[in-house]
Amino acid sequence: MKNIAYTLCIGFVSITTGHAAAQTTVVDFDTGAQGWIGSNGSVLTSDGNGNQFMRTIDETFGVQYWNNTNQSFLGDYSPYESVTLSVDVQIDKIDTSNLPEGFTRIPLTRSLVLELRNNTYADGFFDYASVFFVIETNLSSANYPDFTTLGVTFDPNSTELPAGWGGFGGSDDANGPVLPAGATFADIVANVDEVVFTTRVPTEFYLLNFFEFSVDNFSITTTTQSQCPADINDDGSLNFFDVSAFLNAFAAADPLADFTGDGQFNFFDVSAFLNAFSAGCP
Repeated sequence: MKNIAYTLCIGFVSITTGHAAAQTTVVDFDTGAQGWIGSNGSVLTSDGNGNQFMRTIDETFGVQYWNNTNQSFLGDYSPYESVTLSVDVQIDKIDTSNLPEGFTRIPLTRSLVLELRNNTYADGFFDYASVFFVIETNLSSANYPDFTTLGVTFDPNSTELPAGWGGFGGSDDANGPVLPAGATFADIVANVDEVVFTTRVPTEFYLLNFFEFSVDNFSITTTTQSQCPADINDDGSLNFFDVSAFLNAFAAADPLADFTGDGQFNFFDVSAFLNAFSAGCP
């Protein structure tokens, strides 16, 4: 087991009534890269306890990791209520040690960006259109000496760019990257051909720097709204155990019991649960 400090950055979350079923895929490199590729200088290595991860050592404008073959991360996100993409990051060095001897070695910070690419919008000049989100702006060896999870959760059916997201691939980009004319956020993530985690923000310019950068546990979690919201324990039946599970969740202020989706726990959640329980399962 790796020691992970979880720092999940939430970009946009859709809230609906009832509870959702979640499915998670994690690539931990212990059984290979499973489609994940790193930029130059990237190799699979071990921490000495048998835990594999990908490590990049390179002089570059920015490190990058991408996947365009693992279908668990690709395709149409629109059937999902929410999608969470994350990666564990650990940094030994981002600095100017690539400069000739005699120059001062200056520690640097970089950003971590998630980019979702859609090739159907290629127009001759652009190979793809994409949406991107800056998950973190202060990547450094001082801030991330140990593996830490960084990610974003979003509503794949949002037609507008959610807060913090940007678009790329449009020709009308005099003021910075934009989506192609007529394309929405939902259009792009309805056909994800490539998932990219990178230290390069599309709107910024970079010089060559030196990186010792490690990643692990590329993860995607998708949620779909339960077809039987009152079946809290997901056993296919409505009975005392679901009532007990709801009451326990309600007492603990667990989002599972927020049946109205208003972020509060009160009579209306109890009433909504009882109505769903009385309605039964499809």
